Amino acid sequence: MQYLNNQRGFTLFEVLLAVFILVIAVAPMINAFGPSLFAAANEETTIVSANYARQTLNRVLALDFKTLNDLVQNGQANPVNLDSLFGTGQESFVFKGTTCVPTVVITDASGGNGGLAEITSTVNRVTLKTLKAGY
Repeated sequence: MQYLNNQRGFTLFEVLLAVFILVIAVAPMINAFGPSLFAAANEETTIVSANYARQTLNRVLALDFKTLNDLVQNGQANPVNLDSLFGTGQESFVFKGTTCVPTVVITDASGGNGGLAEITSTVNRVTLKTLKAGY
């Protein structure tokens, strides 16, 4: 094939035009997928927080009712000092470079009669509650 003046390839204008067309085609796709990527990252944080809140809640539920009731009666249940209950640093965890510490609150749910405790476990924005009956 014979070329004029022995020139091959694309001109700068043609390259810029091709890049411009690609940008015009890709920009709407990025705008469409951007919110879903943000939502997925937010969901991941919520799921991890819920799992750790559930884990902490289960550890507190494993304690006998007398221990929980004593915490409420002594005023040490709002919030509970998890380090003294389970050991230093047992419940804290690091997620995406941030140290998270669950908060546990135990209240008397029996109206002052004893025998029913409400346990609330909170990690980040996730809060789980349950009841534990005593004797």
